[in-house]
Amino acid sequence: MNQYESQAMRELLLGSGFQESNSKNAADIYIVNTCTVTHHADRQSRYFVNLCRRMNPDAQILVAGCFVENNGHDAALMPGTVRIVRNEEKGRIAEILNERKAKDEGRKIGDFSFLKITDFKGLSKAYVKIQDGCDNHCSYCKVPLVRSRLSSKPINDIVEEVGGLVNNGFKEIVLTGICLGAWGKDLFGEDIARRSDSGSVTLLDALKAIDKLPGDFRVRLSSIEPRYVTEELIDFMAGNKRMCRHLHIPLQSGDDEILKKMNRPYTQDGYRRPVDMARAKIEGVAITTDVLVGFPGESDNNFNNTLAFVKEMAPSRTHIFTYSRREFTPASSLGGELGADILKKRYDGLKAAAFEVSCEYRKGFLGKELNVLVETKRDASSGLLKGYSDNYIKVFFNGPDNIMKKVVRVKIKEVNAARTLGVYE
Repeated sequence: MNQYESQAMRELLLGSGFQESNSKNAADIYIVNTCTVTHHADRQSRYFVNLCRRMNPDAQILVAGCFVENNGHDAALMPGTVRIVRNEEKGRIAEILNERKAKDEGRKIGDFSFLKITDFKGLSKAYVKIQDGCDNHCSYCKVPLVRSRLSSKPINDIVEEVGGLVNNGFKEIVLTGICLGAWGKDLFGEDIARRSDSGSVTLLDALKAIDKLPGDFRVRLSSIEPRYVTEELIDFMAGNKRMCRHLHIPLQSGDDEILKKMNRPYTQDGYRRPVDMARAKIEGVAITTDVLVGFPGESDNNFNNTLAFVKEMAPSRTHIFTYSRREFTPASSLGGELGADILKKRYDGLKAAAFEVSCEYRKGFLGKELNVLVETKRDASSGLLKGYSDNYIKVFFNGPDNIMKKVVRVKIKEVNAARTLGVYE
């Protein structure tokens, strides 16, 4: 989401006559687009503001994004900050920097969600933000407090934006949103051309519309909650060569008691069902996930249930993060927060298990060829090319620079805990 919105601000500024500095030290203006999902993200936001100030003490620094939604006063007092820019103001970034009155171009504040991106500098894939806002209200999560209400980009706009990016050479389109599976909820009642036969629209309608576009490209879903992984969606993915064989389905906990305290709307069984269905219908599908360790009051038994469930589900990649107290969230007043030593022990234990099941998944592709989208930079340590397969395996291999940003066939030759190595011929 932040990569998309940073690119949107970049294009707004370039279109208004600003120039992007080739030297970080020579910039007159710095824009720090922040995150606040964890306390670590807050620290990073402060760090980058201070870094900009050190690089050029005379520069203007604008602090934008989620961190300033609840910490605007703190951000405004940081040395060098000349302006805070809330999420709803990002669409006016050029007007704010020009210090002039907003020109009425028929676009309301908040329509930033519906801008169209044409490029992603230095990236091999393109992100398309099709949805914003979240009404899940997980007890630990600050996002509903700093993001707008549910909103969906209309299908016609999605198709136009994806088509433009494909025409500009991007071979992978990543659809993203705060709650991607909720796309279409607010479009009920739109004109019939944007509605399914049932009278409501779902993410599947957007995917079908994108699939009608010409061109050689593939589509990846960034993240989708378990309840939105429907049989219809899985059937579409299984029968469509453009869809990446990859579902990122957040778990957060593998213990039903903790899931209830988190206000997550499913149980172990509710998570297991869509995963099993996807694996039964999509050959070689990758299931990746997020797990939160150390939720307030999490006992050894609760954690062990999560550890066992992760081993059972065997995700090909697991993003693990420890609980971070976010002010104003229901979980912040629960009490029972765990000590740093317990958090580290549980994090390390889950990480070891996650590495093991990931390695086993990747070993299943030894000797097989995968379609890999080659990134625009080589691996710094080995000098090898690198890129992700459609089922989200990061592959390292030798090859020429002229295949960067292209999808190529790579044969998997070696798998270890750290890397998957292949051969391009």
